[in-house]
Amino acid sequence: MTNYNHYTDNKLDLAISNFKDGLHPDILAYWYKRVEDKAREIAPIHLKEKLNFRQDRILWMKFELNISRRAVPYLMRAIEEYIDLMPYSTGLYFRNVQQIVTDELVRQLR
Repeated sequence: MTNYNHYTDNKLDLAISNFKDGLHPDILAYWYKRVEDKAREIAPIHLKEKLNFRQDRILWMKFELNISRRAVPYLMRAIEEYIDLMPYSTGLYFRNVQQIVTDELVRQLR
């Protein structure tokens, strides 16, 4: 019974570690850069410069998204393209980003 508990504890420790690793600021910055590059790649020329992300230098997990409303669909497509490649917790983070952007867009359209 002790070996089983030890195995379970190790598995749980690994799962928690993997979850935390996916929220590391460097990992988030990496995926933000990939998403930004992909969104710019698929956006029309006149919207390429309307997609800008900046990492906060004090709160490292906070990113400022400066995007045009017209560029939102390209951002969403880029996130969808990469979300399955991201660590689980990073994917959850970007799902939240999608929800925040959607909520803000709806709020502005009211």
